[in-house]
Amino acid sequence: MAKAGSAEIGGVPEKARVLFDQRILPGRFLIASNRLPYALSLEGGEVVFQRGAGGLVTALDPIIRATGGTWIGWTGSYDELPEMVVLQQDVDTALEYQLKPLQLTRQEVEHYYLGHSNRGIWPLYHYFQERAEFSREQWQTYETVNRKFADAIAAEYREGDLIWVHDYHLMLVPAMLREALPDALIGFFLHIPFPSVEMLQVDPHAEATLRGLLGADLVGFHIDRYARNFMDAVAALTNHRYRRNEMLVEAGTRAVKVGSFPISIDFKHFAEVAARPETEARAQEIRHHYQAKTIALGVDRLDYTKGILERLEAIELMLEKHKELQGNFTFIQISAPSRTKVHAYQQMREGIEQMVGRITGRFGGKGGAPVDYRYQGYPQEDLVAFYRAADLALVTPLRDGMNLVAKEYAASRVDGDGALVLSRFAGAYGELRGAIAVNPYDIESMADSIYQAITLDPEERRERMQRMRRTVSRNDIYWWLERFLREVAAVRSYA
Repeated sequence: MAKAGSAEIGGVPEKARVLFDQRILPGRFLIASNRLPYALSLEGGEVVFQRGAGGLVTALDPIIRATGGTWIGWTGSYDELPEMVVLQQDVDTALEYQLKPLQLTRQEVEHYYLGHSNRGIWPLYHYFQERAEFSREQWQTYETVNRKFADAIAAEYREGDLIWVHDYHLMLVPAMLREALPDALIGFFLHIPFPSVEMLQVDPHAEATLRGLLGADLVGFHIDRYARNFMDAVAALTNHRYRRNEMLVEAGTRAVKVGSFPISIDFKHFAEVAARPETEARAQEIRHHYQAKTIALGVDRLDYTKGILERLEAIELMLEKHKELQGNFTFIQISAPSRTKVHAYQQMREGIEQMVGRITGRFGGKGGAPVDYRYQGYPQEDLVAFYRAADLALVTPLRDGMNLVAKEYAASRVDGDGALVLSRFAGAYGELRGAIAVNPYDIESMADSIYQAITLDPEERRERMQRMRRTVSRNDIYWWLERFLREVAAVRSYA
């Protein structure tokens, strides 16, 4: 029997209920992702689960609880767990929702997850070709683990189920499933960028990866450019016929639909948390603590794709050029630890800490600290308080599939104020036109843009923020989910 941790399983959001339509979702969900939506552990012989954060869990967890189904993934640990964990339900009409923990060995994690996925695919798909490492052993383990996932999904499958495979760790799974389940309805969604065909071909296994993805009925990406890159790769690296104007690939007797579906957040939830009196009080405490006229905020997983070093360089240059900000400006950088065993990430952390020390040494004697670097993760409620406290958010990745921090910041600004500085290389840039756009590779221009955000006319600043809030409110996580499900439901008509 599983018991809940401190995070309770909430009810089904009202906006999600419209999806319970048999024309859209005739059977159960079978969802596969590298990690389960709950961290599982053993305490006194019982399985204890703690719900994870993130847009995918927020959107799909309540849906699968109401429709029934199974979520297959790695637990993130090496504990021996039951083959299936049934979650307790607090929705009277809910059907059975199960977690199927996949056991991976330490060697599999080293070669499949840390290796091919995160030393190969991750840097290459984010255009860091020089960081990409590929080896035969890592590729073979990637194939082996993808086969484990495919076998686990196939064993759970019932006729009418919708199989939805997620992200770059599992790109071979759709084709493996197609062999075992020729008539199954399979969707795949990639949560990172899909690169240009020239970049993709650096991967010695690019063609095999494409064959894996083309086992799906629908292959989804965040934005049109990634979808077009995929079509270019199909044209260049396979013999499949395709219809570019319809975004279709003919894979034997099947039609594979390719589309863009910008993932989003639960706008209503963030707005409700931001409006709580305790959140407002916490935001005021943060502002009082720093006693700076202007507070800027960065929230990122510690990763070289996020542009944290470049962001700090821009802040240093801005403080140098605009002396009136010295002592009156504080930048809070929250960096959640990530892949701590990977040497490149250890080096990056050291570089960031050295730069923070340098900036503090140069500008820290004139009032408040110019930079407060926090190497830790925060619960969602605490992040919302930081969003409320910050006059501007700096979301300046060198490359990012979407970046939900930008949308979270806008949703949390229930006062309708605040400025967003946003990289042109984040998927969110195409939607959030109220942001001040920057090229994170141009340090001087980025410094000027941050200063522009600080000195924006208040009326223009509010108009920009309200425009972004309308966009995120309209195009929320349930809008994303419904669009994807409707496209999956219609895909067989394209054949």
